[in-house]
Amino acid sequence: MKKILTIGISFILAVSSLSALEGEMGYFGGISTGVKLPTIVELSQAKKASATTRYTLPYKENVYLAGKPETVEGTIEIRPGKGIDKTKGSGKYNEVYTIKAESADGTTKVTRNITFETQYIYEASRRQTTKTSKVTKWTEIVVAAGQTYQLDSKQSRYTKSILEDYTPGVTYYRGDIQYDAVYNQITAQNGIPITVSVHGPIYGYEQAFAKTETQRRSIAIDLGGDQYYIEETPTFTVHKDIQYGANEPDAFSLEGNYKELIRSEGVLGYNILIGSPELYDDELTGTLNITDSPRIEQLSIPSLPKLKGHPAESDIKKMYSMKIFTESAATFSPGQAVTRQEYVEMLVRALQMPLPDPPKKTNTAFGGANANNGETSPFNDVSTTNAFYPYARAAYNAGLIGGGTISPKRNLTREEMYVLNMRAIGLERLGIGTGGVYTPFIDDKQIANSAKGAIYASSKLGIITPSNGYVFPKKVVTKAEAAAFFGQLIDYLRYDLQKDYTEKMLMN
Repeated sequence: MKKILTIGISFILAVSSLSALEGEMGYFGGISTGVKLPTIVELSQAKKASATTRYTLPYKENVYLAGKPETVEGTIEIRPGKGIDKTKGSGKYNEVYTIKAESADGTTKVTRNITFETQYIYEASRRQTTKTSKVTKWTEIVVAAGQTYQLDSKQSRYTKSILEDYTPGVTYYRGDIQYDAVYNQITAQNGIPITVSVHGPIYGYEQAFAKTETQRRSIAIDLGGDQYYIEETPTFTVHKDIQYGANEPDAFSLEGNYKELIRSEGVLGYNILIGSPELYDDELTGTLNITDSPRIEQLSIPSLPKLKGHPAESDIKKMYSMKIFTESAATFSPGQAVTRQEYVEMLVRALQMPLPDPPKKTNTAFGGANANNGETSPFNDVSTTNAFYPYARAAYNAGLIGGGTISPKRNLTREEMYVLNMRAIGLERLGIGTGGVYTPFIDDKQIANSAKGAIYASSKLGIITPSNGYVFPKKVVTKAEAAAFFGQLIDYLRYDLQKDYTEKMLMN
């Protein structure tokens, strides 16, 4: 049974790969609910990794051409194109956005179609991609306040650029947009062209448990005689919420199990600094929101009667439910030490790092080239035929571990675990400058200089568990402790990471 489960999990990881889909709200100040994260069942059904060619999402946007916010609601259709090819290093593709929305009373409407030609360069040494886009087609008609406005595509200009940074478990991206949209009033005689100038940054991330994008937009509208100025902060968040439910019937084979709810929401905050003089003060600011029904997935749970009443019982069951723990429940011991190999496997499974194609078994010497595909193990102590090799290679490819000697069977210490955790989520920079200097813990002197930055960053993010001011850096991590520490890390990825991208930016 264990063998079958391992193969199943490996298959899931082999076909899943995170790739940021910037612009799930579009780039015009609207909001959507974002594309749902895949469930474990969906991943297991995929026969091969393939790019989705089209998404249609619910959509809301404010129209300000009349100097006041007119809310329209409808859909945004996204055709993201083929995306980047890291094996080629550079290239281009087209991405298309089609928006159709109108107000509840039908007096305000937006119809927009825009095609970007996106060129990119992937720098393998930095694990980063730079994307620069230009508009090749842009049509738009807006109806507001009894007037119909048509975009003058020859006079309008649009540019955007995105930088993606690939850490082992999280893809972060930051970008900027800037455009001037010039509209002609086709229902007014001698109508003066209206120019809407917009600029602002984009921030986002995507990982196995959540994704978020937030845009900051400064909008200046020139009506010829009057000028309006608005600030907007559109954002969306998709995350997997985990809940435990006890089964109500007594005569039931399971006491209870976990389930994941995939939730999604878009929120737009706006502030009209200069608008129609007819607006009251309480009409100058506001928010819009859009939600979608959650998706539910039941998670299987093994029978663990030996853990009844154990302090880490819920954490351990949660790890089994999420397929992070995969060893036989019959032989599981919460006090057993975790090896470096086991922890790397846990991180690879949890963060869905894609596994390489498994090499065929050969009689090749330990660590040497594989006769079938010419692959050479980058490790001195893990051969290409070792069962751990696909996970080690996935971690190596993602930048989680280096090559050479990795000591897979050696027990993992707490400081090593924190280093791996920070490297996995790509936030080591938060501890830069503390290495070899200090951390806020009583046993700071016992922490290796190479681990101080990671431990300081973990403390800053709240994903470290000190005991009366001690962190016990040299202590070996047990299975029960690993479950608790992993739970903290995943909860940070599920919920807390998004606060920097949503609550903080909305309040500022």
